[in-house]
Amino acid sequence: MIVAVLGEKGGTGKTTLATNLAGMRATAGRQVLLVDADRQGSASYWAAKRRATTLPAVACLQKFGRALPRALRELAPRYDDVMVDVAAGDSQDLEEVLRVADRVLLPVQPAGLDVWTLGLLDERVAEAHGVNPTLVALVVLNRASSNPRDRDTHDAQAAMAACAHLRVAAVVIRERVAIKRATPGGLSVKEYTPRDAKAAAELAQLYQLAFAEERADHGRSTRNPRPARGYTGQRPRRAAPPQ
Repeated sequence: MIVAVLGEKGGTGKTTLATNLAGMRATAGRQVLLVDADRQGSASYWAAKRRATTLPAVACLQKFGRALPRALRELAPRYDDVMVDVAAGDSQDLEEVLRVADRVLLPVQPAGLDVWTLGLLDERVAEAHGVNPTLVALVVLNRASSNPRDRDTHDAQAAMAACAHLRVAAVVIRERVAIKRATPGGLSVKEYTPRDAKAAAELAQLYQLAFAEERADHGRSTRNPRPARGYTGQRPRRAAPPQ
């Protein structure tokens, strides 16, 4: 299964979510490849830090441009799951990933400027459906305030519902210290100590959505939801990480 985390705007926490999901999937016993399609290389740094621990490793490589879609098509059959961290911006990489992914997560912060960028992504997903009709695109509010009086989250969810080709995830990832600190150590938030039960629960819900394991109340769609292409059989294991 190919799951990508992408967005038009930077600073929304794409790499943090991608690495958390990759780490959680590896801990669940899956063979995971993390494709770092961001030249900043933060996902690659996370994977390198993780290899220095005793936790289940996540294979990682960097690919950009024309090499990216080719690598995804060639390497996906060798792993149970491929997680792609795509650089911010309306780029060719973003369009190519939308053409081959099973699911994409679009993290946005509950602020006007972030939510406004979804119009362009809605158009890109609509175009991708022409060649990838089973693609599921999920908008996730990330770094939301933990203050129950804050109205930004509610207002952002209402605005996002106007997108015709995007599903709005009911799960909201709040601004939490554990999430910030786990990533530089090569960890997922579930592996970080001291444990933050709320952060772990939020990422667990996102995990269920990302890998098509969600319950009916975990997400809602502004249109009829499209089925995800799930993993349907044993895939051969790769003997060594890609070079």
